Amino acid sequence: MAELAEHSPGLPVLDLKTLGTFQFSQILSQNSITGSIYLRGTIHEQDAIIHLQRTVLPSEKALDVIGSGLAALNVYLENKPYFSAHGYLTETVKLPDLQIAIIWPATPIHIKKYTAQPKFMVRETPEIYEAVVRPYIDSFPPERLEWVYNILDGVKEAERVLYSDEDEDKGFMIVPDLKWDQTSMSALYLTVLVRTRTIQSMRDLTSHHIPLLREIQAQTHHMVMERFGVRSDELRMFVHYQPSYYHFHVHVVHIEHVGLAGMTVGQAHLLDDIISLLELSPEPPAASLLAKMTFTYALGIEHGLYPGLSAGQRIRPFP
Repeated sequence: MAELAEHSPGLPVLDLKTLGTFQFSQILSQNSITGSIYLRGTIHEQDAIIHLQRTVLPSEKALDVIGSGLAALNVYLENKPYFSAHGYLTETVKLPDLQIAIIWPATPIHIKKYTAQPKFMVRETPEIYEAVVRPYIDSFPPERLEWVYNILDGVKEAERVLYSDEDEDKGFMIVPDLKWDQTSMSALYLTVLVRTRTIQSMRDLTSHHIPLLREIQAQTHHMVMERFGVRSDELRMFVHYQPSYYHFHVHVVHIEHVGLAGMTVGQAHLLDDIISLLELSPEPPAASLLAKMTFTYALGIEHGLYPGLSAGQRIRPFP
């Protein structure tokens, strides 16, 4: 789930008029595969990030577009039997042109996250985790996760909740991720937020959490099939390490989803594999395999962990 800044007191309500005051300063990053771009600027003198992406065409609307939904067709490549063209929709086609995500006010952490930057492969041993990563996680103030707690407590996005188990230790909530506009099943993207606040990342998982993870699997599979008609074997369920925010959550994505950097090898760990490792782990208080493993992943130089991990040549070429 993309993290959105909470509306700050004193700022106007975000609407078309307010958005029109956006003062552009730079392009943070762009992706030609997904047709998306991140723009940095200010709205009412507060830093803002705007993410623009073309919406996915729902399959049931495709015939309408081809039949009578095009106002113009510009063929820019002709090499029989292959043609390429730009199509321009008529105003009668009731489809949103863009999916827009806005972070306002944006913090320096938001800006670093969405800025294109060099990345390097790192190895995080359990010792480095204890010396560098855990203190980094613990340094965040509670307000950093206020937007997550607002969702779990029903203060925000209550109308978007797809499933909720209220148990404070074993419960969880399923919501559509903000990266999914809920128009195309092949782009389906959900987020599962656990209610317990004791699991910051998958490093904290033990064999005692296996029932919770299996229940997340079961309820997600049942809900997605019942609500969206998508089978369990058409879903990828995975966990990020490092995650974007340190409240344990599971990503649920349609297997046909393309162009998603978050499924990169090293960052995405399948929920099935995590459960298997926990099943092989000793019972607490002994450390689980996830706590004892060395993880290898890519880290951007703007990430908050980079200075600590690079100190003392912790980031180095592989032998």
